[in-house]
Amino acid sequence: MNKKKRQTPFVNMGSSLLLVVLLLLCLVTFATLAFSSARSDESFSQRIAERKTEYYEAANQAEELLNQIDGILAATKEVPDFTAMDSVDADIYYDAEKETLSYQVPINEKQALDIVLALHAEGGYQIEKWQTVNIQKWESDDTLQLMPMP
Repeated sequence: MNKKKRQTPFVNMGSSLLLVVLLLLCLVTFATLAFSSARSDESFSQRIAERKTEYYEAANQAEELLNQIDGILAATKEVPDFTAMDSVDADIYYDAEKETLSYQVPINEKQALDIVLALHAEGGYQIEKWQTVNIQKWESDDTLQLMPMP
């Protein structure tokens, strides 16, 4: 009696299962990475959109103030009437040495839009500065704790 049984090797079935499991793990890992990347991109985009919205709201307010100042300067062509500047809803500073008007419009709690207008003798003005500036004081922390101290 010839009892030759043909057995299928277990290794072939196990290797294909192992390959499928490895492929599934790779797909799950890449899907998780793609999802986390998309979430971080979305939150970053929302923060940028909020900052841009804050900036453009402040720029619109600064343009409205500039329009009010322009109306006051146009009404008094020879000598600017700085007492009429009290009707403007901002703190306007006049520098007599440089002959400039300056004011700030807050963007958020950390930044403001700084505007400086150079007054001309003919009654006009030129925008010298339209810049975002930091209004919150920066404090550095230079300490490094390398080892816990008792």
